[in-house]
Amino acid sequence: MRNSRMEQAQRPAASLAYGWLVLAVFSLVFAGIFALLVALARTPGLEEMLPLGRDYIYVALVGHVVLAVVIWFLAFKGFLWVYSSSMMGEIYSPGLGWAGLILAAAGMSLVVISAVFGLGSAELANYVPVLLTPYFYAGLILFASGIALTLINTFITVLKNRTAKLPMLTMGMLTAGIAVLVAFICFALSGWFQYSTGKMYLDFERLFWGGGHILQFANSIAMATVWVFLIKLVFKRDAIQAGSAKALYIFILLFVIPAPVIFFFYDTSSQAYKDSFTWLMQWGIGPSIGLFMLAAIATVAETKPRPWKDPAFSSLVLSISIFLTGGLIGASIGGVNTIIPAHYHCVIGAVTIAFMGLFYEVLPEFDRALWSRKLAIVQPYLYSLGIILFALGLFMAGSHGVARKTYGSEQNLDNMGKLIGMSIMGIGGLVAIAGGITFVLNAMMSLFGRKASFRASSLAE
Repeated sequence: MRNSRMEQAQRPAASLAYGWLVLAVFSLVFAGIFALLVALARTPGLEEMLPLGRDYIYVALVGHVVLAVVIWFLAFKGFLWVYSSSMMGEIYSPGLGWAGLILAAAGMSLVVISAVFGLGSAELANYVPVLLTPYFYAGLILFASGIALTLINTFITVLKNRTAKLPMLTMGMLTAGIAVLVAFICFALSGWFQYSTGKMYLDFERLFWGGGHILQFANSIAMATVWVFLIKLVFKRDAIQAGSAKALYIFILLFVIPAPVIFFFYDTSSQAYKDSFTWLMQWGIGPSIGLFMLAAIATVAETKPRPWKDPAFSSLVLSISIFLTGGLIGASIGGVNTIIPAHYHCVIGAVTIAFMGLFYEVLPEFDRALWSRKLAIVQPYLYSLGIILFALGLFMAGSHGVARKTYGSEQNLDNMGKLIGMSIMGIGGLVAIAGGITFVLNAMMSLFGRKASFRASSLAE
């Protein structure tokens, strides 16, 4: 039997962590709905039935990206911050924790409502695309405020219960939390410097460029930390020593913490500004996460038997494999084509798969029975296959000249390489959506279904 880590803390922490899990899964539910609406908006005859007609595809894209990449990642990290900090003792303030969760839920609701009803036109900015309506802006601000309160509660909890040795999960999530706060500071500085120059409107591409890069640090840190934690749960051993992990986290922070200084050296409209954050991400994420990856691969390679029917283990291996694929694709980027989204879909897909794998592993700790073990076994492979096909299709199309952020006739599919590549991408997208639906169905039925009568030690047993 597994001794629940949440039982080592107080019940309010368990309820709060459970709330963040629910919010994270709901963000994927709505992200899937918007993925479907993107498809409908490209279907002749149906497109005119949607708000804004054929232009609704851009609105649905904003809804899908913000929910699937920004809110899903931060909401699951919200769970991890509560979960990891409660390992050290009582959380500082349950009230502050619930205030953060409620604000985040309210913010997500406004984002969903804005996108469902097409309340504003879309601006497809990198990292955080937006709808040009105050309701959407309010949603982002409320959600960010909820995350900020959760981080404050987490940091104070760790300080209040500080010990000589931090659990590795807590250490990693504190590092990710620092990165998120620095990203928020970058967003604020970018907005301030645009406002101070007398601009009548915000340039959202410039607003989210710097902070968006730093958010990728947070996502990568959380993913690598989950890799190490999954190995600990599955194999009952450490993939990397605590001292080595601490050194890597500090190395990453050397690139994260100075980031706001860039705003005092370069105008946000300059190429130097953009290049500076790109450089930080290239050298701050690649080497450090690469070492975490090598440690995880070495541990898996030397450990037998390997439980391929355990979704925690398969998600771990698939996440690492897809992240590595994304890195290789990224090394071949040249020009503004679909090789770029091929790269980042692998990277964000790897983060998502790691989080999904951990969901299966921690679910019994909340006295919840997994609704379908068979679906849980198949789902990581299904979703990963979709991501790989999607990315390889984009890579092939980009290699033949298909520009990024183009749709329909704008793609100019005038040769066989482009057609085959985009067709593979479409098939991969459908498979990935099927994998996402499988996860969401199993997760929702498990979270709101029957309670577990006992705690299973492993899904693979």
